[in-house]
Amino acid sequence: MVTRRTRRVRTTRTSVRVAERIASTLISIGGLGTIAAVCLIMVFLVWVVAPLIGGATLDEEKRVTFAAGPAEGTGSIGGTGPAEVDARIVEAQVDEYRLLSWSLDHDGGLRVRRLDNGDLLVERTLVDGSRPSALGVDVERGSLALGFADGSVRIGSIGFGAELLAGADAGPYLALGAGERTTDGERVVERSSDGFLRAQRCRVEVGEVLDTGSSSAVVLIDQIETNSGRTLATYHADRTLALYRVVERENLLTGEITRKLVQGSVAYAQPEGFEPAALAVSSGGSSTFLVSADGRVARFDTRDLEAPELAETVDLLPDSEARITRSRFLLGRTTLLVADDRGGVGAFFVVKPDGATTPDGATLVRAHEFGRPGAAVAALATSQRTRLVAVGYADGEVHVFNVTSGKDLVALRVPEPTLALALAPKDDALVAFGAHGASAWGFDPKHSEVTFAALFRPVWYEGYAGPEHVWQSSSGTDDFEPKLGLLPLVFGTLKATFYSLLFGVPIAILAALFSSEFLSPRVRVPIKSTVEIMAGLPSVVLGFLAAVIFAPFVQEVVPAVLAGLATLPLALLAGAYLWQLLPQRIALRFADGRRFVCIVAMLPVGVALAAWLGPWVERWLFAGDVEQWLAGERGGALGGWMLLFVPLAGFLVAFANGRALTPWLRARSFGWGRAACARADLVRFAFNVVATVVVALALSAAVAGLGFDARGSFVDTYVQRNALVVGFVMGFAIIPIIYTIAEDALTSVPGHLRLASLAAGATPWQTAVHVILPTAASGLFSAVMVGLGRAVGETMIVLMATGNTPVMNWNVFSGFRTLSANIATELPEAVKNSTHYRTLFLAALLLFAMTFMVNTAAEVVRQRFRRRAFQL
Repeated sequence: MVTRRTRRVRTTRTSVRVAERIASTLISIGGLGTIAAVCLIMVFLVWVVAPLIGGATLDEEKRVTFAAGPAEGTGSIGGTGPAEVDARIVEAQVDEYRLLSWSLDHDGGLRVRRLDNGDLLVERTLVDGSRPSALGVDVERGSLALGFADGSVRIGSIGFGAELLAGADAGPYLALGAGERTTDGERVVERSSDGFLRAQRCRVEVGEVLDTGSSSAVVLIDQIETNSGRTLATYHADRTLALYRVVERENLLTGEITRKLVQGSVAYAQPEGFEPAALAVSSGGSSTFLVSADGRVARFDTRDLEAPELAETVDLLPDSEARITRSRFLLGRTTLLVADDRGGVGAFFVVKPDGATTPDGATLVRAHEFGRPGAAVAALATSQRTRLVAVGYADGEVHVFNVTSGKDLVALRVPEPTLALALAPKDDALVAFGAHGASAWGFDPKHSEVTFAALFRPVWYEGYAGPEHVWQSSSGTDDFEPKLGLLPLVFGTLKATFYSLLFGVPIAILAALFSSEFLSPRVRVPIKSTVEIMAGLPSVVLGFLAAVIFAPFVQEVVPAVLAGLATLPLALLAGAYLWQLLPQRIALRFADGRRFVCIVAMLPVGVALAAWLGPWVERWLFAGDVEQWLAGERGGALGGWMLLFVPLAGFLVAFANGRALTPWLRARSFGWGRAACARADLVRFAFNVVATVVVALALSAAVAGLGFDARGSFVDTYVQRNALVVGFVMGFAIIPIIYTIAEDALTSVPGHLRLASLAAGATPWQTAVHVILPTAASGLFSAVMVGLGRAVGETMIVLMATGNTPVMNWNVFSGFRTLSANIATELPEAVKNSTHYRTLFLAALLLFAMTFMVNTAAEVVRQRFRRRAFQL
């Protein structure tokens, strides 16, 4: 009887199918959600950064025709009819509410007008019965300086004042609606949008006559307020430049203020054709400029007011036929703007280059040039808060430039030649004054400081000897020039990544190779678990330890640390060669856990050797003090080149050893026993160490003998929080990640490849290097790329352990600033939607792009390695 077996039908339970479907759906949702989240982050970054690209915006022109004065009574200027009401304007300004304007003419005549309808509110001279022969106005500070034909001077102030009306003062104006305004004598009352009554007027004060001790007429005059008081400069008809310090004293009983002049003067022998057209005192009063109409400027060193001297004479115009038409200081009174009759505008400031022969060690340089060739420049106006300058041309065109970036923000045309320009105090309006009226535009410069060149190319900033890459987003003064160069931050990110990978990758890869190929699973598993636990250490803890403990400790033992870079690997290698001297029976017996303990025991030996060698290294190579040697205060160039050439010499000796010594020794050692081969290897190792030192010394002596010094390049002045410390600490942060992935990749190599290599006679080391490593190359590359991504995006370690100095050099002993650390430091303080704020988001977008490109390249390379390994 034959029994037929019934085939068992296997079916998947419904619950399993449902669970599988749910899991598959959740995984898909998670993956798609991750992709969507990354895309949304990128879209958000682009959305925040995009306004940086846009240009300035300009509202529709509002034209106001000036009417003649209401009366020609006492104090009126007179002499101008309706045809050309304000034909002699030399300076003008508007208030922050764009309601009033004042203008001054050559003879000291003041006119105050309403900007909405052109009504004339005030028309008078600054000084009754006397016309100044020279007029100096500092719009930024609202100060006045008047010079007269009898040699005397007066100083004063001009500006706008506002007050809120309440109680009885507000009674006559309660009927005003929001935005409505009315004239009340010399002031204008307006109902603001929030319901307050605000009265706005022009305030002018002129002080008493100050005797300069000279009877020669004042031709030019300028002034500046410094920490030590007010500095006044005058140029007289007798060709004398006089400088005064105005000392103010207040009577505590009466409150009366008296002013006294402390004088210093210098007689200037003018070169032929020198026609003084403008006088300007720089910030702090350290330099005074006497500008000639033919393009030359005489710069005087006025640090000592009682003994000024001519520092240099510079030709400002490259075109010898051009003539200067306007000049004035930019915000902060450091950059002098000079415009000519060919339409060009140059920006000049004083720098202190090496080798300057002037009395103050400084020289005037032309840093920026912009403008429009063609018509002569008729008017200049500078911003009171940024680096903007408005340029008016004789043919009616008006342009606004940002001096730092050179960006031409707007170009427009007015119906008549421009006599004066004014940028509103908030940079929200531009007003062009002509002889018959004014044209006003609502104006928004947007992010005028930002151009591609300003972000990624060298820019010549005030006070710098030449164009440089600089990041400095804020300062303690209002006249600060923002420096938003991103290249120092990108460089700092790459520098941190380079040094951390230089330290971490070799250790992680070699550790993964050793544990996967030379340790038994019984020892490998707990070691791998321990290393993986290290990956969970918070980076803020590592950064805190680096800043508070490691950095001060390393500074105390720099020579020992440098020696340890050589003694630690040498101690491990020496231990390996000594292990070979053990009898085979003992070596096999201790081949697992005990051998690993012996390896670990060699680390203290390397540390002790470094501590012992450190003082000797400092004495022999760094003249007894490594920090002073790095600062260039002692010693020669040999030590720096030794730091570079010891690793290079090691590679050269290893290459020569593999090409010549190893084949020769292999032939001679045929038939030797295990002990003899071990002794020969130990001798060869000692010889290689000595040869490395000798080759490094020879190379270093040769390069140093040619006059080259490594100081100032990859080694330079020592800073406590530096790239060396960051390399160590961030290296420890990325080692667990690289080790874990690399060890998994090495372990997953098929076992038959190992067995085949060993069966063919290869040693375990040869098998690991020539079979296992190439097969696992894709996984190893992925491990390195993941570590690179961690290093690029690291924030807290570099924030706390680098000093956060945005400098560009490869000095391993200096700090730096990375993109991520800069964002973490400055974003909380950045004003929302400001240029600084959006530039920080641009830095984040740049970091995002760097990471994306690195990961994309890594995946492409990994796939290539994977296809090659799949063939095995």
